[in-house]
Amino acid sequence: MSPAPETDISFFVLPKDRWPKEHKSVQYRDHSWSLVYNKHKTFICEFPEGLAEGSLGLCKELLEREQLPPRVSLFDDEVIHDTSIRVQRRNETMIFRDITPLIAPSAELMALRGDEQLDILCESTNEIWTYSQQLLQYQPQPSYSVGFKALAFTELQFTKVTEFFEDRCTSETSPIMGTSHMFFPCFSCEIGCFEVTRRQNVHNMTIGMRAVVDLFRGVKREAEVHRQILAFSISHDHRQAEIVAHYPVILGETTEYYQQLIASFIFTDSRYDKWTAYRFTKNMYEVWMPAQFQWICSAINQLPEGWSCGKDIGQREFV
Repeated sequence: MSPAPETDISFFVLPKDRWPKEHKSVQYRDHSWSLVYNKHKTFICEFPEGLAEGSLGLCKELLEREQLPPRVSLFDDEVIHDTSIRVQRRNETMIFRDITPLIAPSAELMALRGDEQLDILCESTNEIWTYSQQLLQYQPQPSYSVGFKALAFTELQFTKVTEFFEDRCTSETSPIMGTSHMFFPCFSCEIGCFEVTRRQNVHNMTIGMRAVVDLFRGVKREAEVHRQILAFSISHDHRQAEIVAHYPVILGETTEYYQQLIASFIFTDSRYDKWTAYRFTKNMYEVWMPAQFQWICSAINQLPEGWSCGKDIGQREFV
């Protein structure tokens, strides 16, 4: 509805303090972020020795295991190019609506449709990780992310793991949380310029990995996480996508974090398999995440029911 001609148009203008804040990706456009990450032992590159052999095999399985694509979608041959062109100059929300579900389908919707093993998963869309302990000065806000529900853990497991991290928690944040409902986040999807989305995903997934590494250090099993995949991420725009694996490297008392490109492809180009990311993501939910959850729980189960507080992870003692 338009204002009446005689109406003062300034009446309809929002005051500056109510203008939308700058886009969440703005802070990641600065090239110096790579140096900041390095100071935190996080690197946007591969470790020279790469992933462990078992993790490489996992990536191959997730890429190749068959999944049925949607019967009808905007990736159909007759509309995929028009879809890409239509959203090319639109905002991120439009790309998220039309493209992202065909790159990274919803874990919770898959669970609602009968995939009961995915009931342990919790997702968020464009939600600020207000409960996270961010690596940098900004809290992450992934376009889409997945972790585990609090209710996926038994009451005893939840008590043990929260007590273990108690001295690192504040009244509002926890090392194991992203949002108020998501624990141990392990998948992140970002939309936009790849140089920027890579930085966003590294930030997101380093937060998720740190909690797992600290947990396994606490039960003297840190060797198990060395060069093993602890998280995945996807970056995409209106025509291209890339899949990345994130992993820690244990160097004595120091932990460094690296990433490895698993696949990069143009889904609008018929020379590539446009369903690569869709298939990978569904396999990640069904194959890797349930196993990852059980692995995390196995470490939690080794925790005693009480820890002394006020000590570093490596110095905790039974009480």
